[in-house]
Amino acid sequence: MVFALHTVGNMKETILIYVSILIAGGSLSGCSDVDPERAAVIIQRDYTMCGACGGWFVQIDSVQYRADVAAPYNKEFTPVWIRFKKDESDGLKVWGRWINITSIRNRE
Repeated sequence: MVFALHTVGNMKETILIYVSILIAGGSLSGCSDVDPERAAVIIQRDYTMCGACGGWFVQIDSVQYRADVAAPYNKEFTPVWIRFKKDESDGLKVWGRWINITSIRNRE
């Protein structure tokens, strides 16, 4: 009986060690770098395609991009923090400097 209790205790410790290793390994491999936020200004609507359906001009550093901007931020000269990816899904978009905004928040 004492031997059986001792074996069960060792098995619990072994299981705890394996579970701890799995959790630690999973949390380390699940981490990914987050793109840094960039200071930007929502400049104005882009009227080149049609009456205001061309998105917005977004100024990042000294470069202007075109992007679709979410509702509370789609006002002229709005300073924001954004994360974005360049949209190269269509040849015209590459030349037009389109970006996809992945996150946006006020910069104040």
